[in-house]
Amino acid sequence: MILKKVAIYTGIVIILFLICINGYRTIRNQEMFESRNGDNVEFLSNTYFYELDDLYERVKSENEKWYIFDGSNRVAAKAVITKMMKDLESNPSILKNHENDNLYFETFDKNIRKLNSITEEIHYFRNTLNSYSDAPTSLDEMITLTSEHKWKLFSAKFHRYNYEGVNAALNVKFISADGRFEAVYNTETEEIVTDPVNMGTYNYAPGSMNPKKYYKHYFFDLVPWKKWGNVEGVSYKDIMSLASKHGSVEQKNNTKKIEKWIEEKIELK
Repeated sequence: MILKKVAIYTGIVIILFLICINGYRTIRNQEMFESRNGDNVEFLSNTYFYELDDLYERVKSENEKWYIFDGSNRVAAKAVITKMMKDLESNPSILKNHENDNLYFETFDKNIRKLNSITEEIHYFRNTLNSYSDAPTSLDEMITLTSEHKWKLFSAKFHRYNYEGVNAALNVKFISADGRFEAVYNTETEEIVTDPVNMGTYNYAPGSMNPKKYYKHYFFDLVPWKKWGNVEGVSYKDIMSLASKHGSVEQKNNTKKIEKWIEEKIELK
């Protein structure tokens, strides 16, 4: 008798579970149906990201061949990236402090890392993404954020080329806690550096001591930079033709000064 009741209760629980799962799938399918038909799909809404998942799967399926390495995942990823770029360019202000802004960056980066190479257009798009970093214009404010562990001081080796009279030995670089965003400052002007040679850029694959992550950073961030520079009209060759102040005594002393400044801010908390 007891076993019979247990079996009945178990059956009821299973039925309720299946109903819930089916309900979720019905809602998800409805959202995807609306997405495919372009009805009320708000940029950056949860439905928008369901649409991107659906787009990826549809394009991948349409390009799949009988062999394993058919490149269909890259074709699908490129379709998603192209749509996301177009949508942001059409709605540039909405991403600022949106509740799904991080999901946008995560989705974009995830698809970038499925490619076997990136185009010049995609490379320069990193500058659009870096504009959403919320990095302050003043060095003092950035030092405060760094003392709060929201940003961190990082090597500025590739951001210390003399350009338009600015002493590049005094340039220091910060990256956001997640490694995506960069901001370069000059300790003499105490302002953010935005020139096309030393500017901070967005990382599609943040670097790491982990060999796999380091390779991805090299492949998706450093290689394109060496191919196209930071912006159109200023090539990597142009940058390399300038004098670098990295490794100079002045640069090393300046970096120590910033490290001390950060420590003092932390001690004041």
